[in-house]
Amino acid sequence: MLSHTENVANFEALPTYLARHGADVIWRTNNWGEPAIDVSSYVKASDLRSSCKGEGCKLDEVLLTNLIETIESSTKQKILIVLHTKGSHGPSYYSRYTASFNQFKPVCREEEISKCTSQELINAYDNTILYTDHFLAALIAKLESLQNIPSAMMYVSDHGESLGEQGLYLHGTPYSFAPDYQKNIPFLLWASDSMQSHKQIDLELSQQGASHTHFNVFHTVLGAFDFQSPIYRKDLDVLSTNFSPSQSK
Repeated sequence: MLSHTENVANFEALPTYLARHGADVIWRTNNWGEPAIDVSSYVKASDLRSSCKGEGCKLDEVLLTNLIETIESSTKQKILIVLHTKGSHGPSYYSRYTASFNQFKPVCREEEISKCTSQELINAYDNTILYTDHFLAALIAKLESLQNIPSAMMYVSDHGESLGEQGLYLHGTPYSFAPDYQKNIPFLLWASDSMQSHKQIDLELSQQGASHTHFNVFHTVLGAFDFQSPIYRKDLDVLSTNFSPSQSK
């Protein structure tokens, strides 16, 4: 999802590519399985918890700690911050949200989730979605506080989850016969008023494309940064007025 092409073996991931071209690239992680990257700053959740306050510090919210201060203290003109969250990653869905988001009950608390009822599993998963909504809203609120720095947020998952449909759980089923639950994923985009002015776009007038792929991530970020690159494809940049959803399939 951080590559510009399917041929990932011979090319740099997006964070490394941007860092090599002078951007300030900060990777904050509350997860695992990062690709090989070379960035300006690599920060683990454990490094942030001492400065974090609240119950959410045990979860993905820790990644928001001192986020604005980090952005404002950067000496670079272009800043990419990757927040690698756990999100709705199974099987321990019940552990991915704070108590206030335990709205759907009863929930599955088994590591072997096939032992749970379908409703218990769905409830636990839906609670993770509520918490993710809260996390993204908190992130956007922080970015909106930036007065003189155009900003944008892109949220995208690497996979979906099966919750027992057709006898399948979690993810990782070979793509050729994986169910849509594992392949159809969230792709959300927000941009500040100053960013929309800079890019001369109006997200309220934008229309949802018929389909997108992970390759849209690389090219949309390059476009947002106004990077001049021979590998940049304007047709895969969802912020470009010339974006063509049919070409991104």
